[in-house]
Amino acid sequence: MRLYLKNVFVGLLLITLSFQAMATELFGTVTDQKGEPLPYATLYILNTTKGTTTNIEGRYSLDLPPGNYELIYQYVGYKKQQIPLKVDNRRILLNVVLEPEVLQLEEVVVIAGGEDPAYAVIREAIAKRKYHLEEVQAYKCKVYIKGMQTLDEKPDQILGVNIALDTGIVYLSESVSELSVARPDQIKEVMISSKVSGSNSAFSYNQGSQMLISFYDNLMTFPGLSERGFVSPIANNALMFYDYKLEGTFMESGMLINKIKVIPKRKNDPVFEGFIYIIEDSWRLHSIDLKLTKDHQVEFIDEVNINQVFAPVQDDIWMLFSQQFTYYLNVLGFRGNGNFVGIHSDYEIQPKKHGNGGDEADSPLFPDGYFDNEILKIEKEANLRDASYWEEVRPIPLTRIEKIDYFWKDSLEVLMNSKPYKDSIDKAVNKFNIENLFVGGYFYQKSYREQYFKFQPIYDLIQYNTVEGALVNFKTIYTQEKEGIWKYQITPTLRYGFSSEDFYYKAKFSYQFDPIKRTRAFIEAGKFVSQFNEYVPITPLINSFETLVNRRNHMKLYEKSFVKLYYSSEVVNGLRLKSTLEYGRRNELYNTTDYSFFYENDRAFTPNAPGNAEIDDTSFGSSDALVFTTSLFIKIGQKYITRPDMKYNLDSDYPSFFVHYKKGIPVLGSDVDFDEVVMRVYQELQYGLLGSGNYTIWAGTFLNDKKMTFADFKHHAGNQSVFAKFDNDNYQLLDYYQFSTSKSWIGVHVDHHFNGFILNKFPLIRKTKAQVVASVNYLHSDATQHYFEYGIGLEHLFKVLRVDFYGAVQNGSNYGNGFRVGLGF
Repeated sequence: MRLYLKNVFVGLLLITLSFQAMATELFGTVTDQKGEPLPYATLYILNTTKGTTTNIEGRYSLDLPPGNYELIYQYVGYKKQQIPLKVDNRRILLNVVLEPEVLQLEEVVVIAGGEDPAYAVIREAIAKRKYHLEEVQAYKCKVYIKGMQTLDEKPDQILGVNIALDTGIVYLSESVSELSVARPDQIKEVMISSKVSGSNSAFSYNQGSQMLISFYDNLMTFPGLSERGFVSPIANNALMFYDYKLEGTFMESGMLINKIKVIPKRKNDPVFEGFIYIIEDSWRLHSIDLKLTKDHQVEFIDEVNINQVFAPVQDDIWMLFSQQFTYYLNVLGFRGNGNFVGIHSDYEIQPKKHGNGGDEADSPLFPDGYFDNEILKIEKEANLRDASYWEEVRPIPLTRIEKIDYFWKDSLEVLMNSKPYKDSIDKAVNKFNIENLFVGGYFYQKSYREQYFKFQPIYDLIQYNTVEGALVNFKTIYTQEKEGIWKYQITPTLRYGFSSEDFYYKAKFSYQFDPIKRTRAFIEAGKFVSQFNEYVPITPLINSFETLVNRRNHMKLYEKSFVKLYYSSEVVNGLRLKSTLEYGRRNELYNTTDYSFFYENDRAFTPNAPGNAEIDDTSFGSSDALVFTTSLFIKIGQKYITRPDMKYNLDSDYPSFFVHYKKGIPVLGSDVDFDEVVMRVYQELQYGLLGSGNYTIWAGTFLNDKKMTFADFKHHAGNQSVFAKFDNDNYQLLDYYQFSTSKSWIGVHVDHHFNGFILNKFPLIRKTKAQVVASVNYLHSDATQHYFEYGIGLEHLFKVLRVDFYGAVQNGSNYGNGFRVGLGF
């Protein structure tokens, strides 16, 4: 071990001392006149997109074959330099000093009270926005991305879970991809090389297609950063959101460049601030230097800076050459910053033939069928590239800190994967804290063996209901992983009710056959209690509160001795199959306790047999049931990412469909015989600055209802507690079982999230970042006739809460109203 650490130290020292000597064919620094480095300055060969940028230390390197070149060095706010260079077989050191750009304003005359000259430039750029957006029908290029995330501060725990993460560099990765794009919305990316600091077997999470941010779009979205889109400074409606100031002009390669300051009209609008550079006459973007801050309603970060540089490719067509995203993180006790830089090179483009309506989906650049729903594929050999490969293809030199991080973590990878090291990490993570009892539960791991245990928090361990009284429900989940992906799980559960004096037990064994298709199966068996609605409309915690505090026993239970088989798998992309087969003996249960904290003389508990409008008596005594279910989940146009070890399914712009069939089989002593069919349509919709929404349409019927118990009815997701689940198919005032049915039914749910569109205009409320949400729910069946709910509320309160007020009408008569509180991220 001493010899190993000595070698690491010597290597680290050598790499530090030899930093100055490492270079490619052409290398050097780019600084200002004071000698200060200019980070992420761009360098490219004239009339090509072959080039690089400097690193944060102002250093660059570029491999060039022998020949004569015209090199362009540029940095936003500085004069561009064009340097002729003859390259032979020698390494060439070329340090470049850029001078500040001298902006010309002598010829600009602004009459008092008149319009700034910037507005004329902006109007021209807006008029040409759509032209520049669509001037390239298709293209492909190579994309290099380097991403780094550092942490300066971190919490010791989150929700009772110990955080073993260190401060410093927590993510450093490089990737090279081949990116193909065709209008209007076809993307395909193949990651051919990947490097992750500290893990030679890992694959990068960099994604070139996620960095396709075009300010020629009217509205730009940043998922995870904000639920609203942000208005481009040259959008069609930009003049409603921005003020502009011409800072000056300068000449570059015979072109007049306008430097325009972008100023939000209102501090808290979803807009950018900073500078844009626009080329006179062509009115195209030359470069971008903009930022978003908390004032612009971004989440989780304090600020994000966006820098883009464009370069000519052919026939006066400019394409994105380099871009950089720098952000400053401050969330849940984590403080730090991150930087992602991308270099686009080796463009091949197909210009659009303007005037022929040319929006052809197929491009001569790509063979027929090249584009499909796979937007990113990471090649299996991507993480096998050696150091010499990266030295050759890396367009941005590593900084001293990055070199040290790579060397140190890669050298220690064997040690960090060793049992002693992982045991030491486990010792810190497995430390029990009192918070574990109340938030999240307790986690215990043996990471070297990839074994993980989870124990539930006290509110799930200790429960109360009128059937069992006070009870203990002990459940643990054991997970065995293989190379970071769960392989199988064992979940035993023991339960004892002190009033009913009944002991229950069950165990489930789950196995994942194929992580790519997520092919999974489980077998579960035991004797346990079940809610009549198997989708659990009321949680044990909420029911315990309602029963003890409000003396309302909403949860209705029956006993079930059962064996259940489950299988699910993706058949093809966008089509998932799930099937179950269960044989169970059901026994009716009754209330065994009448205790509550309050209202003992004012309210009476209802019987455990639910009340129902369709049948007078829902009791069933005892029955055996063999039930088969199969479901198809269909997501049209589902995009996905393929990694060598996993497939990630993404959202779709099209509706998703769900088809469900449930059969009660009258064999092997089974007392049931029925056939149920359910169909569901769901879609999420984006409305730009007006917010986002979704709708769900359900419909179902029983083709056969010869033999059924109340447990086999269709039960809707009702709610009669102030605590709510704001899922897409939940009703907020509907009785849990009053309108359960064995007939036909249809349900509709519509939600709209205004995402700051309304409250962003009120200064005091805006600081809370609360957002308005509106809902409409509808249900029709023979029993309900016409049931209608409407709701209005606020979400994102204290970042995580949502409060709504709902009213309901049944057949024109008031059904009820009330507030509902739940999670609303």
